[in-house]
Amino acid sequence: MAFAIVFLVAISCESCNGGGEGTETDTIANNSEFDEQKFFEGIDQSKVAQINAIVEGFTSPVEMAAMIKNNHIEFSKDYLVETSIADSYETNIKKAIGLGVLSADLGYLNIYQKTGQMVDYLVAINNIAGDLRVAQFFDFQTLKTLVTNGDNMDSLLFMTVSSFHQIDAYFTSSNRSFLTVLSVTGVWIESLYLLTQVAKDNEFKDFTTQIGTQKDLLTQLVEIVKVYKGHPQFDYILENLKNVQKAFDPVTITVQETEGRVEFIDGNYIIYPSEETVIDVPEGTLENIIKATETARNSIINIK
Repeated sequence: MAFAIVFLVAISCESCNGGGEGTETDTIANNSEFDEQKFFEGIDQSKVAQINAIVEGFTSPVEMAAMIKNNHIEFSKDYLVETSIADSYETNIKKAIGLGVLSADLGYLNIYQKTGQMVDYLVAINNIAGDLRVAQFFDFQTLKTLVTNGDNMDSLLFMTVSSFHQIDAYFTSSNRSFLTVLSVTGVWIESLYLLTQVAKDNEFKDFTTQIGTQKDLLTQLVEIVKVYKGHPQFDYILENLKNVQKAFDPVTITVQETEGRVEFIDGNYIIYPSEETVIDVPEGTLENIIKATETARNSIINIK
């Protein structure tokens, strides 16, 4: 249910830049010769159509946060981006990234039930939503009440899912998929950052496999960012993601055939699949991934 909140917020920016009158531009500072509108109009729409399908396969940041908590790791606010960073995002492109990052942090806070701090992140997210003119899809007061009370998760789920569908429909008609890519990039890099920082600080080797699984998702993320290659800020993001991808190179993910079977245990049938995914992370690779992720995350959240 928490994922509904996170992804609702992260995806809100998809539609923010092209649906309403008076929407601010995404002009790139100190690059007045770059015609951004012309650039996006020239993007191959057949490639754009593939983005939503890829995005749906991404792991929920809440799943990562839950895995951290389930391993009895204590909460640390030091991992999170300060909400004040939202004040430095003056273009829609930066705000799209910011929404993704703040949403991943919101998911982390939600899993640990840090309701007081969650309100601060909701306020920051709401302010960005207002700037992006999608506040009509984000009922801040009701969400704040539900988060503060913490005892009506079903209503919270219903509300966020309903809002998501409205935003998604609005996004589809606005032809602004590049903002989806940016928000998902923000969610993914911040989620991986949280996981890798926990692994570094706790020397918890059980996280090695979970981190290794991100290799395939990173490959997909790089492909959708490549759709907008030639745009200065997308090129900057792509360079950072490729540096992380290089750190993931030694990781191998293979699917092995196993003997599938069904067992009846304690009154329940347990189905064991006929194949198993094996993830191998060679020695030293995890440390390189942690360093590359930290560098890329800090670069992307401070994008110029």
